[in-house]
Amino acid sequence: MTRISHTNTQTMKPEDINEQETTSAEETLVTRRRTHRKPASDQLLGLRNVLNIIFMFLAVAGVVTYLWIDDTIGTYIIIAGMAFKMVECCLRMLR
Repeated sequence: MTRISHTNTQTMKPEDINEQETTSAEETLVTRRRTHRKPASDQLLGLRNVLNIIFMFLAVAGVVTYLWIDDTIGTYIIIAGMAFKMVECCLRMLR
């Protein structure tokens, strides 16, 4: 934010001071947004999305199986889903 000297505040109206501070703050936010953008190219994004979809499907199927059919089979399905999630997580970390 820009500083306003004491002599400037005496001649300026309060509305002008607020407007000047707001403009300066908006310019800073715009500058920060532009510098923090991630690169758009992620080659493994499609594969990671597929792995996440498989994980979500297996997680839901595992919970349903665990609650209504069989505890052991439901546990195995959930563990299989976790394996897909671990692979996806490793791909995200190694990117």
